[in-house]
Amino acid sequence: MLRTPELLAPAGNMESLIAAVENGADAVYIGIKDFSARAYAGNFTIEELREALDFAHLRGVKVYVTLNTLIKDTEVEKALDIMYTLDELGTDAIIVQDMGLLSLARKMVPTLPVHASTQMTIHNTEGVLLLKEMDVKRAVLARELSLDEIKIIKAQTGIEIEVFVHGALCICYSGQCLMSSMIGGRSGNRGHCAQPCRKQYRLLKDGREEKTEGSYLLSPKDLNTSEMLPELIKAGIDSFKIEGRMKRPEYVAGVVSIYRRLLDRFVEDPDNYFVSEEEATQLEQLFNREFSTGYFKGDPAGDLMSRERPHNQGIMVGKVKGYNQKFESLLIELTGELETGDGIGFEGYRESGTIVRGMFVDNRPVKSAGNGDIISFNFEEIIKPGTIVYRTLDDSLMKGLQQSFSSPSPIRRIPVSISLKAHTGEKMELSVSDNENNIANVISDYVVETSLKRPTTAEDVRNQLSKTGNTVFEPSGIEIDIPDNAFIPIKELNNARNEAISRLESLRIEKWRRPARARQSIDNIPPTEEQETEIDDKKTLLAVSVNNPDAFVSAIKGGADIVYLESDVVNTEDQNWRSAITLAVEKEVPLYLQTPVIVKDAEMKKVKDSISMAKKLGFEGIIIANAGVFRMVTASASGMKTVTDSPMNVFNRHTLEFLAGKGADTVTLSVEMNLGQITKIALYGNCEYIVHGGIQIMESEHCLIGGILGQKDNCGSHCKSGRFELVDEKGYEFLIQTDSDCRTHIYNSRELCLLEDIPQLIRAGVSRLRIDARTIDDERVEKVTRAYRDGIDSHFSKSTKHVWEGSDISECHTRGHYHRGVL
Repeated sequence: MLRTPELLAPAGNMESLIAAVENGADAVYIGIKDFSARAYAGNFTIEELREALDFAHLRGVKVYVTLNTLIKDTEVEKALDIMYTLDELGTDAIIVQDMGLLSLARKMVPTLPVHASTQMTIHNTEGVLLLKEMDVKRAVLARELSLDEIKIIKAQTGIEIEVFVHGALCICYSGQCLMSSMIGGRSGNRGHCAQPCRKQYRLLKDGREEKTEGSYLLSPKDLNTSEMLPELIKAGIDSFKIEGRMKRPEYVAGVVSIYRRLLDRFVEDPDNYFVSEEEATQLEQLFNREFSTGYFKGDPAGDLMSRERPHNQGIMVGKVKGYNQKFESLLIELTGELETGDGIGFEGYRESGTIVRGMFVDNRPVKSAGNGDIISFNFEEIIKPGTIVYRTLDDSLMKGLQQSFSSPSPIRRIPVSISLKAHTGEKMELSVSDNENNIANVISDYVVETSLKRPTTAEDVRNQLSKTGNTVFEPSGIEIDIPDNAFIPIKELNNARNEAISRLESLRIEKWRRPARARQSIDNIPPTEEQETEIDDKKTLLAVSVNNPDAFVSAIKGGADIVYLESDVVNTEDQNWRSAITLAVEKEVPLYLQTPVIVKDAEMKKVKDSISMAKKLGFEGIIIANAGVFRMVTASASGMKTVTDSPMNVFNRHTLEFLAGKGADTVTLSVEMNLGQITKIALYGNCEYIVHGGIQIMESEHCLIGGILGQKDNCGSHCKSGRFELVDEKGYEFLIQTDSDCRTHIYNSRELCLLEDIPQLIRAGVSRLRIDARTIDDERVEKVTRAYRDGIDSHFSKSTKHVWEGSDISECHTRGHYHRGVL
């Protein structure tokens, strides 16, 4: 028998939460003022959260709280205190991104359920199994997985699985986007994304601008799975999530009510499932950048993107017919319905939307018009004839949806059974049950009297007990045990009913609370004396990442202590690779295999084979960039050293300690950390920090170049035929590369260069400095490596020479977040 999935709704504030609950959500997810990945949503204070929990729990709706940002060491104490409070208040689960916070939650607040956020980039079975071992209740999977891939993960792990079913999509894997961070210091990993994917870009190929359809080259369509809901249900997915904590309450009400109806429709009659035209139109009207089913059916190719409209498109209702300059009046020939109060927008005129306050047909004022009518209304801007007109706001729809959550009388009701026993000469007894093991009993002080004139009838009692007013309760059955000659004043019946209802409300709310536990502090552990005295004398190693044999040789000649080789490109059948590996062996330079950020289940064997090859060739270690490969490698006891890569988003010592405890020899820190944070975390284990190179700011499952230059459903290998760059509105150029799996990698417009900061990083105790040379020209690799080699050696030789003075290793560089950090 198919189980109905949970319908999970967004709520950016209390009004949206009420809208979600009243329209049929089984659960809502909300953010609090701190540590929410939607920092610009209204979010909740702790007191507002208490109110939200009570409102939802009274109605049997779960509440999940998002703590889904990376946590600084200075914030961990506060985050832990919040988790204690959330546990006591009865929060149904927290949604977490930070692996350190997750491990801390399981140790310190074990009764508080944890869901792993999509920001964790969990996209394979091994990654979910790692979460399961950490007692994570649910994994919110990456949005780039197909339905077949999700089925495999569900079958092999047994953990609860949550997926997004409606709303905005990200072009980048969640948790792997640094674009907003690098451009303006507003980190998506910290909840402050500035949405650079919705900005305009130009595409360069080999330095020349390419003609593109639309200029919003990174802007995906919105997700809409209403038509394929049966397939998702049959896949065994546990929770259907609607995106939209930044959306208005009417949007939440409308989308939730439709998906509630669709889910119930399928369960009632699976063979005759349908989405009505009215429902489809309403979803489109509420918000759309055009719709897509995302990756559920496989790679959507060019159909994923909405390159011409990055904002709400609405519904087409006509075309501009002309403009009357004398009366400053715009004429529109309608193909759809329009009413006064509706909002409209014009194709190609982003800032020209308006609310229609009054309109005319044949010089007569009208409140509504339809297909074939030519309307006119006052409008100051001239719009080109033939321009498509969209209805972006349906005023009547919005007002109707407002009624669903603003009426004083609740829409969502809880059926209750009421029982009254009133024998003459005895105290009256009343009980109210919600049929969920919650029973409120009231024994009144009133002793039932005998009536000689007008006794109280069963019908009189029924009438009074059924008046539950604006409470959430609705009588489903009333049992009355009363003799024919009994008399009960109406006031006594009302008082008993009201008290029982009040007690039942309290029972339904309080059962979610958890006992308060002793709150422990996690003050930073001071460094040992040994760490303090030896940190300056510890030799800092220089690692270089490369992706071809020539760069490999250049890195060794430049003085690299360690070389990282991309697993996708190492080919031992190639003479150049064999020669380079031989040179590394002769020079006694350890080699590490650098595995991809994204490794789906179907690709895991390829990675395993690469690791086996590396072990046979004598590689010293493996660089690991996702949770799944980390579990696979550390569980295999390969005997090779492991280094976790920067995409694993290590932002505090608790993440470092967790990874080290699981087998990581060295942990690469997030490139969003500044020197103060690096200094703090380096006390607790072997750390690596990327000091030079092209920083990847996006990784996308979508083949960007193929989608733009190829056919709608076929890349056509366009992505492999040149050097590509995105150019933003300020003229900055971002390198685009496409890997062998047609995934897109976008790099920062300026090369990172921390050459002059070497002494500070060494004094901070960083174990390794890494040059990521994969986007650096082969002939420059040796020069860059030599500069850092000299910088490290100069520090340890106590030389006063400043190696960076006069250096030209980077003509246009950035120091990233090394000094400024992120919000």
